[in-house]
Amino acid sequence: MAEILFTPLATEDLQQIWGYMAENAGSETANKFLVEIRDKCLKIAGFPEAGRARNELIINLRSFPFKKYVIFYMPMANGIEVLRIVHGSRDIPQIFDEMIPLRP
Repeated sequence: MAEILFTPLATEDLQQIWGYMAENAGSETANKFLVEIRDKCLKIAGFPEAGRARNELIINLRSFPFKKYVIFYMPMANGIEVLRIVHGSRDIPQIFDEMIPLRP
């Protein structure tokens, strides 16, 4: 089975998504959404090259849309490392510019 690693920033993104959804739609909906994101990440981990190449942000970075969010990840030998999960309406280049010290 493919492995999924979540960076601290991705974990923080998930916590913020859960908090927002719980406040606006209830904790049951928020829990269900996080399960759906994890399921999508498992599918991506099995076929990591399926996502869109995002070399303009970080070399070897890929992205995959999920509902109104975008999952940003790096392929690994045995799966993926999820770097961020952000709403698609956000300024994506700015988010990754802020991560410059974290870039490989």
